[in-house]
Amino acid sequence: MLILQALKTASRHIGTNYFLLPVAGKVNPTKRERVYCYELYHQLRIALNGTSLTLTGEPDKRGNPDFSSGKQPNPDFILHTPGHHQDNTAVIEVECSPSKKHLIKDLKTLKLMKDKGYQVLILLLFASNEVPWQRLKLAASEAEINLDEIVVFLHQAADTAATQERPQI
Repeated sequence: MLILQALKTASRHIGTNYFLLPVAGKVNPTKRERVYCYELYHQLRIALNGTSLTLTGEPDKRGNPDFSSGKQPNPDFILHTPGHHQDNTAVIEVECSPSKKHLIKDLKTLKLMKDKGYQVLILLLFASNEVPWQRLKLAASEAEINLDEIVVFLHQAADTAATQERPQI
């Protein structure tokens, strides 16, 4: 699948300063989801060069008539053809602090986008050593989404490719 391969390629090109941000006056660099996402967006655009689909970063759904039920998600990335639903290809949620609360929010966003026809739902965890499967299962239950519908990627270190992970059950 194009988006999954593009994500692996793009993540391999995220360097140290985008993966963990050096902060003036602080000894250890820090995780910053926005910094990581901006670089991932750049690298994904390069990896997706030639596709007819559009990669959109943080599309705000306020005012969109398809999301008028009060639930207006703001996914990190979508891959689609803007203006209609025929090519709703993929949604990516990125997370560096996989607490249950954050995972529930991300999974609810993926569920809302799935309900609008998006075909591939991706949760990308970065700067973590492992996927917190038990916490993720609890969050999926609370978000009312089947974990089997989510493609989980783990990006452990800068300058390496994210890997697609399977549940450890």
